[in-house]
Amino acid sequence: MMNAMPTPQKPRTPAQLLATAGHLTFRATTRDRGGSTLGVLVDSSGALQHLAIAKEGDTGTWTLSSALPPGGIKPVLLYESAANILRGGNLNEDGSINYQGGSYVIESSFDGKEWTAKVSGSA
Repeated sequence: MMNAMPTPQKPRTPAQLLATAGHLTFRATTRDRGGSTLGVLVDSSGALQHLAIAKEGDTGTWTLSSALPPGGIKPVLLYESAANILRGGNLNEDGSINYQGGSYVIESSFDGKEWTAKVSGSA
């Protein structure tokens, strides 16, 4: 019997997250199985800003925190493309993020080892 992979979630992205992320830098930390760059966001002092999902009923909201998530939960790693959109995008009324002529949503994904944040949408 195969273990089912968790379904990707599309937490809400608040405007405050985009405003905060705009002042952060992407730091590459690893690569996924396909060779794409994964990493974290850091502030100007080099402190990690951990991306996490705060639960709100059946959905969630993306958040950033300098504190590690509680209970030994590993922080979400970002694909570089997701970091770029968070750092340079503008929030649309429907909750998507407008970035360089495209409309995107940041979604979480589990690869069997760790949670990641990636983009879905159209350019």
